[in-house]
Amino acid sequence: MAPEPVATVERHATWKELFFDLVVVAGIAQLAHLLHEDTEPTTLGLYAVLYLAFWISWAGFAVYGNVAGDDAKTGVLIAAMLGLAVMAASVPGIHGSRASAFVIAYVALRWYAGAVVSRGRVLLDWPLAQYGLGALPWLVSLWVDAPLRYWLWGLGIVIDLGVLLLTSGERALQEAEERLERVKSSRRGRSSAVRLFTIEGTHTEEEHLSERLGLFVIIVLGEGLIQVIDAAADSAQWDRSTVVVALGAFALLASVWAAGLLHGTAGIPQLTPHRVAPRIVMLLHALLTGSLAALAAALGVAVEHSHEVLPTQYRALLCGAVAAYCALGVVTAVLVGTRGRWILTRGVPGVVVPVVLLFVWPDLHVGLLVWLLVAVIVWLVLEKPADGRPRRPRRAA
Repeated sequence: MAPEPVATVERHATWKELFFDLVVVAGIAQLAHLLHEDTEPTTLGLYAVLYLAFWISWAGFAVYGNVAGDDAKTGVLIAAMLGLAVMAASVPGIHGSRASAFVIAYVALRWYAGAVVSRGRVLLDWPLAQYGLGALPWLVSLWVDAPLRYWLWGLGIVIDLGVLLLTSGERALQEAEERLERVKSSRRGRSSAVRLFTIEGTHTEEEHLSERLGLFVIIVLGEGLIQVIDAAADSAQWDRSTVVVALGAFALLASVWAAGLLHGTAGIPQLTPHRVAPRIVMLLHALLTGSLAALAAALGVAVEHSHEVLPTQYRALLCGAVAAYCALGVVTAVLVGTRGRWILTRGVPGVVVPVVLLFVWPDLHVGLLVWLLVAVIVWLVLEKPADGRPRRPRRAA
């Protein structure tokens, strides 16, 4: 008699992981409000750097919870939550003395995220746990004044994004093994513990990680709803213009939800499971959610200006955020092998149309603009993209 197959238990986010994610709500809110001040290139650049620093800090402990499973320590997540809270609270005063608090919290979290990984383990899908070079420019910036301080922050982020893009799990594991061999050679005959020490590579559980990433996207969309509701609540009068813009903003957020979570994976449109290396999925998620947080801020301003012309800088933010979201969807479609027809007829128009709306019709009423952007996102999901190559689940590190 053949043995019965062993049932596998589908793993979901735990209560402590969900509690940890609450700090994302505060962080996204503070970062979105940064764009309410202005959308000058310097502010947009600073927003991007701060957002990615916050996301990298969150992701390090999300990956820790993923690989540790039930053994993830509550105290570790609470401590990380406190550090992220400090980063979020520092954003309003980032041009002053609070910049140091943000930097110290970020550098501490980067070190802590690598330190809590079990000794002898290499996280193949999150190389930033092994490579901390990106935190060095942040540390140096404590002794540097603005604006050079901000350039150092940007350099640190570029280093970290480069590590995610270029460093494979196999390379990280090989380098760790080579370092261990050098240590063993230098201490030969001195310690048996060193000779017996080994290194193992650890992969993430992709389904659980996708759930965590998807929950993050929902939190960002929730911030968009808060921005829209707050703007509508503060409106002096509710009339047809208010209703048109507010409903359009809601429809835009709902269409993004459908594109990323119903027609994608981990909140990323066009992504299919097990087709892209997890570290690349993480990189896509960082860029995509940064665009969505900017979209949340732009929608709040759009509702505030439902009775007047939307200022050019916020029109650019709104159209640019949608174009960036669609562009990342196109990149994802290329990575998973989607056929060229879908990319040309669905994906590319999603990038081009918002740009055309920005430059060709600068005086377009804000309500019509928002609803046209809704149509852009809906156009992405009207047709399910066909895969251009056989589906073969793979694990890419």
